[in-house]
Amino acid sequence: MENARNFANENYLNADGFIDDDQMYFTANEDFFNADGGMPMAQPMMQQSAPTSQPYIITVSNASNTTVSNFDVLGAYQYINAGTMPSTPTGTTTYSGGSLVSTGTSYVVTISSGISNVTYQQFLYQSMNSPFSVGLTYIQSLGGSSAQITQPITLNTQDANGNQALRTLVVTIDPYQQQTTVVAVKQLYRIDGYTKLTISTLLPNAVVQFQFYPADNINIARGLAGRSASRQFGSPNVVKSSVAVIGGDTVKARLG
Repeated sequence: MENARNFANENYLNADGFIDDDQMYFTANEDFFNADGGMPMAQPMMQQSAPTSQPYIITVSNASNTTVSNFDVLGAYQYINAGTMPSTPTGTTTYSGGSLVSTGTSYVVTISSGISNVTYQQFLYQSMNSPFSVGLTYIQSLGGSSAQITQPITLNTQDANGNQALRTLVVTIDPYQQQTTVVAVKQLYRIDGYTKLTISTLLPNAVVQFQFYPADNINIARGLAGRSASRQFGSPNVVKSSVAVIGGDTVKARLG
């Protein structure tokens, strides 16, 4: 019952309430792919006072009938000044109205911001200067095949020493959900200027939206007001958990 209550309360700063055992350690034992800013479960009142997490939103559109393989999003240090994407060795990548447009020999892929007053290029700048930990990734197919939302995604990051870390986001649809065009991925990882998400297969005419709900972020400007540079966020309540209530007679029967 205690585990059921933990899931129902959605200890969001640890996503599902528990730290993964398969931790991937970065340099100097830095736990890079698991949010290390999590609120201990023994402090529910502090967690309740955390502001609700609001998403960073980007939309990736493939305006062609061609499948695109290993397409990168994010990766601010590499793509902030455009340049050629790995998936378009013979193409070009430019910014148009703040959206990144990657043009290959037979396709055009556009990455744009899903926030009306923020461009994708501005979002990349912020990821460089204000890294954040993602507690929930909400993926939605806005056009084309609904199969796009379950395509494997690889997290790729490194540091200035050349150390690199890779991890695959496991994207699976909850068998109890009714929608076929959305999926919520409750895996913890951190985004900074080095972090890239590589979509293994971008299907023809696909339009897919990514919503990154931060568990915490870093903003050094907060220090100017005497506050901590790190700020934690509460659950956005996008995904609800359920609790199975077992009656007393049933428990007695089970216990003999």
